[in-house]
Amino acid sequence: MTTEEKLQNFYNHSLDSANREAERVIGDHQKALDKIFEEHKATARRQAEEEVAAETEKAKRDVNKTLSADQLHIRRKLSRKNLELKEKLFKEVREKLTAYKKDPSYEYLERKIREAVTFAGNDKLTLYLDPSDEAHKASLEQKLSVTLTISAMPFLGGVRAVIPEKNILIDNSFETLLNEERENFIFHGGVEHE
Repeated sequence: MTTEEKLQNFYNHSLDSANREAERVIGDHQKALDKIFEEHKATARRQAEEEVAAETEKAKRDVNKTLSADQLHIRRKLSRKNLELKEKLFKEVREKLTAYKKDPSYEYLERKIREAVTFAGNDKLTLYLDPSDEAHKASLEQKLSVTLTISAMPFLGGVRAVIPEKNILIDNSFETLLNEERENFIFHGGVEHE
């Protein structure tokens, strides 16, 4: 083999060796880049998922906050409407009580006076009528053989009785009964209560 051939052979061998080394280095570098790329994709995907989860949670909180505010507004509006309807209802009841007191079948006074007299037995009893029921005083006194006193304070009708010896007040006044009903009244609305 001549020197030139030896040189050519050395050149070819060196070139093949350099090419193989270059391919190996490029392959290793490509693997390293692929690994970095996969790690970057995983990190980017994880960050994107975390951002989506955070935004979803924020959106849920915002929706819940808006929903709570709307519910509170609706409750307040409903409460105002309930109060308005309650006032209207009790105004109508008051008007019906006034009409009932003018009706000939207004026997409530007589019945409640009899009950109070029976309850008092032999104890001293003071019976009070509402000033608006003064027209019934004489007929009730005659019919029931009792003394009735017209109250200085109006109480919408009915009877109040006092048994001083026992410190007992029997309050069958329409005002007290109406106030108790107003206090305990709950408006049940909706389809199931219509």
